Amino acid sequence: MDTGRLGEQAQCQTLAQALGLPFRTVPLGPAFSPPARWPETTGLRLILSFGNAVQAACALRASCRVRPLVVHIGRPSHVPVKDLDLIIPLPQDDYPPAPNVLRVAWPFNGAALTPEPANTQCQRHAGTIVVYGGPTRQFRMGLAETRQLFTFARTLAKANQEPLHIITSPRTPTDAVVWMQEQAETCGAVLHLFRPDRDVFHSFLKTGNRFVVTADSASMLAEVWRSCAPVWLFPLPPRQTLMSRLQQGVDAVGLRSLRYWLIRRGILGSGADFMHWHHTLFRSGAIRRANPDLTEQDLRWKPVVRQADTDLMRCRRRILALPGLLSGDV
Repeated sequence: MDTGRLGEQAQCQTLAQALGLPFRTVPLGPAFSPPARWPETTGLRLILSFGNAVQAACALRASCRVRPLVVHIGRPSHVPVKDLDLIIPLPQDDYPPAPNVLRVAWPFNGAALTPEPANTQCQRHAGTIVVYGGPTRQFRMGLAETRQLFTFARTLAKANQEPLHIITSPRTPTDAVVWMQEQAETCGAVLHLFRPDRDVFHSFLKTGNRFVVTADSASMLAEVWRSCAPVWLFPLPPRQTLMSRLQQGVDAVGLRSLRYWLIRRGILGSGADFMHWHHTLFRSGAIRRANPDLTEQDLRWKPVVRQADTDLMRCRRRILALPGLLSGDV
C-alpha cells in the first residue's frame, strides 16, 4: 500500500523484497483513502501496509473473495490487534505487546538480509558528516538548536582532524539554511543542500568517518547506524501536544495497562516515544549522545561491540511462517 511518503514506501519495499515473493504497489488516494478501483485480487495472499494505510489495507482485504493476510508496519491506528495477522511496530512506537506483535530494534531503512561488512578505515575518508533534519510533530528545531549543533560538529571534526560536511533535508527550515551557509563560509565547513536529483547522503554513508544526526528522524538514524561508522545523536527539545500530555498523565497514575488494553481493542490510538528509544540506544552503546562537555578522548569514540542487525531476517521468517501464506490456504 503506497502512502505517498517516500520513507514509508522504501521500508515497505525493503521488507517485500526480503520475502522473495512477487509483489505490486497499490497507490492510495488523498488522506490514505482506498483507490476508486482495486486492482485484480485473484491470488492475493498478503497485504503489506504502513502507518495510516492500515484502514485501506483492511478495506482491500474485505473486497477479496479469499481472505489475504495483513501485515502492518508501524502503529495501526484504531484497529484492534486481533484484526491483523502481524504488527511490526517501529522502535519509536509506543505500542503494547501481543502474540501477533513483533518488535524491531531499528526501522528498515538501509536494512539487508545479509548486511555487508563494515568498510575498512582507509575507505572512510570524507570526515565528519552532519545529517540535519528539521522540526516535526515530536521535536522543535530552531536557530538555537542549529547553533548548538554547529558548535558540537565543529568540535567533533577538530578533535578527529577531519573536514566537516553538513547535509540538509527537505524539512530543513530556510532560516537555518541561510545561517549555516554563513557559518560554513567562516569555518570552512561544506554545506550540501538537499536536491532530489543528487544522492549526496547515500554517497557519504559509504565514505563518512563519523556521523552526527538530529533526533527528529528515525529513518536517518537507522541508515547512518547501518553504515557501521560511529554515530552521534544530537538531542532536540520535545514538542508536547495535548495527547502526549494526556498519555503521560495516564501512565503517571498507574493506568498504562488500561491504556494498552484500549489500544489493543482499537478504541484508543497509540503514539511515539522517541526519547525512550534514544535512551535505550545510548545505554546499549550503539550510538552516543552529542554533548558539548565531552573530552577530546570522548570525541574520538568508536563502538567496541556492534549489535547484530537481524531485524529484517526475523521479520522475513515470521511472515513466511504465517499459516497459509505459502500453501495458499489462507
